[in-house]
Amino acid sequence: MKRQGPAPEIAIRLFDEEWQRWDLTGASPRALPADAPPINGDSQRTFAVPARQVLATPLWIEGADASTAPEAAKLELEVRGLLPRAQGMEGVSLRLLPEGERTLAVAAVFPPELPDTVPASEADRYDASPRLVALAADTVTLWREGEDYVAAFTRGENVVYWETIDRSMGADEIRSWLQIITLRLQGEGVLAAPPKVVSWIEGLPAERIAPVGSPTSAESTVAPPSFKSACFDWKPQSALQAAMQRQQRERIRNILLGVAAFYVVIVAGLVIYAGIQRWRAGHIAAETARLRGEVESFQPTMKQWAFVGPTADPSQYPIELLSAVVSAMPADGIRLTKFDISEGKLTIDGEANSYTMASDFYDRLAAAPALKGITWENQNPSVESNTTTLHAVGTLPQQ
Repeated sequence: MKRQGPAPEIAIRLFDEEWQRWDLTGASPRALPADAPPINGDSQRTFAVPARQVLATPLWIEGADASTAPEAAKLELEVRGLLPRAQGMEGVSLRLLPEGERTLAVAAVFPPELPDTVPASEADRYDASPRLVALAADTVTLWREGEDYVAAFTRGENVVYWETIDRSMGADEIRSWLQIITLRLQGEGVLAAPPKVVSWIEGLPAERIAPVGSPTSAESTVAPPSFKSACFDWKPQSALQAAMQRQQRERIRNILLGVAAFYVVIVAGLVIYAGIQRWRAGHIAAETARLRGEVESFQPTMKQWAFVGPTADPSQYPIELLSAVVSAMPADGIRLTKFDISEGKLTIDGEANSYTMASDFYDRLAAAPALKGITWENQNPSVESNTTTLHAVGTLPQQ
């Protein structure tokens, strides 16, 4: 008898311009050729969700009790307006890093569903792409995912933050972007010192994009996928629905097998009886066939219901509003100091490099399709010294 080996362990990720498939079954990961046939069957498929689809938020929580940390993280996300309304904590993946008398909770906020452009439908497990690669300790590592550059920060060997920027940005813009993120993470205590810059982007070595004072690494070897930092505690709605559908099919199969087994036993018993009971056996067999046909006739309807997703919430989520506001900002020159949603109003405070930039930002807010329906009450920008202060208040549409 031929002995079967372990089931293939396949990782799928977006790197540079293509979707890569890696076989992690053996001791040495190997990239599969682009023309290799899909591996199905008993393989375990892990999908790296592109970084632009997942919002990373490091949160400091007082205390080191792992049992209370998730609830504290939930309250903090609610205060910041980052808790997905439709999913709640089911849309958040937490990684807890105890640090003495407090805990650093790294929250990854996932969307309810992934875009149709990503090949995630056949995956068994999911996590954000920065968690599915082994990164060096105390570094910020940059790589390309399609049209985005990804910057992933580590505290020790743990990934604590990531962010994306459009690949059209030049070296100077990337350097400023990294500088801003680094200063913010240092101010929050997430990073103790400027991290070493590592670049896997062809044509952009670390020394060209490293902020002033940040060490660099000449290492440019791209790391293969790794499950060392993975959580695997989130799935998109389509995957959850597929799992429910499989469970329903299994229940129906068990019911049919049970019914068939029950009647087989009865028929076997009736055969032992006298000929007077044989007509009952035929009757029972016919009834069994009829019931089986009725059950099978309902299966298409059950499958259609299984594909119907949860009723959409007509209101916008806070994270969508934040994304729309940030999209209305220019690449440089405007900094947000306050983003608040309360009592049906959206309040935005910030600073601009000029009065013109602040006025233009007001206009872009009013013209943003994602913010359609909001009634804005904007104060004229005020200029003090070299800083222009802006204040915008919008009334959210009533649902």
